[in-house]
Amino acid sequence: MAQPMTPRPLSRRTALKRAAGAALAAGTTLGLGAPTAMAAPSLQDVRAFQGTWSGAYDGRRATLRIVVQQQPPSSYYTLFLTFTEVDRGETYSGTVQYVPQDAHEVRGITLTGPSTLSWPSLLLHTWNTDFLSGTSSWGGSGYPFSFYRSSSAPPYAAGRGFRGWTDWLGQPYDKAEYAGNIDGRNAHLKVFRYLANGRPQVQFTLEDLDRSVSWAATFWDVDFNQWSTDRQRNPLAGVRMAPYPQSAEPKAIDYLYWHSWNAMYVTGADIWNGNRYGMSFIRQTPLLP
Repeated sequence: MAQPMTPRPLSRRTALKRAAGAALAAGTTLGLGAPTAMAAPSLQDVRAFQGTWSGAYDGRRATLRIVVQQQPPSSYYTLFLTFTEVDRGETYSGTVQYVPQDAHEVRGITLTGPSTLSWPSLLLHTWNTDFLSGTSSWGGSGYPFSFYRSSSAPPYAAGRGFRGWTDWLGQPYDKAEYAGNIDGRNAHLKVFRYLANGRPQVQFTLEDLDRSVSWAATFWDVDFNQWSTDRQRNPLAGVRMAPYPQSAEPKAIDYLYWHSWNAMYVTGADIWNGNRYGMSFIRQTPLLP
């Protein structure tokens, strides 16, 4: 997996960015209401952050409102954010200045309210701007969130909290599937356990359905058992997933977090050309209480 990354073709991305309102994909909602990437514009500029968003903040219900204003006479923009943790009845607000016009990631966000929240990263998914994701930081740990533009947000998927790495799988079949998107493209995350040379092994597979390419990474059970809870929630951090077909480039994962309060949600980001690109999934396989 430690092979060097090759340049990602830019032709389709460039074409989409120059075609306002381009249709990216079409699909239908899966059983538990996980969103698929419908026809939506690709990223034009930072103003696509503006809107009202609904989703899950570390698994709890949450809303986010963003207003984007230009800072004349410069080409920079200011983002005004109002965030509400619905389940806790708490509202926070904050402002980020000097955001470049072409930004799809906003970093170093501070929100104030009943306490102070730190958001290291807020990612707009560039292939479909109806998706937004990122991480909050507290006590040295990361806590992910996934938002969907309110006009197209799926129903909230209620679930219990994270108990340990075997929740990635679920009983009784030792496999689970999550539906969602990679940077706005239709995608699946699949996790299953099998025997390799008589030893149990767990495989994570990301499938980019729109590009017909997938990536995989495997771990021994014994590895998971030795990790901390934070690492078990984020097992692919820093991993370069091997591609299929092999002619595709590996996928460098920055993080792929299970929401600690709700095992139905997974949020992640990969790294390409020095930039992060978000991904978000909702569990489709039943999870035991």
